[in-house]
Amino acid sequence: MSKDVFDIDKIALSIAEKIRDKGTKQGRIPFLTGDLRKSIQTESLGLGQASVGSNLSYARAVHDGRPAMTIKPKKGKYLKFNVGGQDIFVKEVHQPARKGKPFLFEAIAEMENEGYDFLDPILEGQGTEFLKKSFKKRIKLNWGVD
Repeated sequence: MSKDVFDIDKIALSIAEKIRDKGTKQGRIPFLTGDLRKSIQTESLGLGQASVGSNLSYARAVHDGRPAMTIKPKKGKYLKFNVGGQDIFVKEVHQPARKGKPFLFEAIAEMENEGYDFLDPILEGQGTEFLKKSFKKRIKLNWGVD
């Protein structure tokens, strides 16, 4: 049975979910507490587009990297943090630049190498190559904190 019309939103969301699943697999995404991994979500944007990303404030810096920075208190004269049960007070903290770990870009590259056969159930075996080219431009990384 042949389809003349495909649900492009379902296809885009399926691709975004595959990127999320590959990007968050063990060993690919940086893992300390698991919060970043758990925060990666997919969303249908309509019109054949979908997003994959996180709303955590540090997600983009982990993925893309960031320059060196100095952190100063917003209120008061000192930053306060606890180390080994002892409160530490400092006027500022210098953090070095951090190289990114582009786990979602790595997932996209892996998916493109493996192919889009996972879409065959939706496409009934039709048009996978055509849609591969079309949907590559329809998946957006969304950090939700800009």
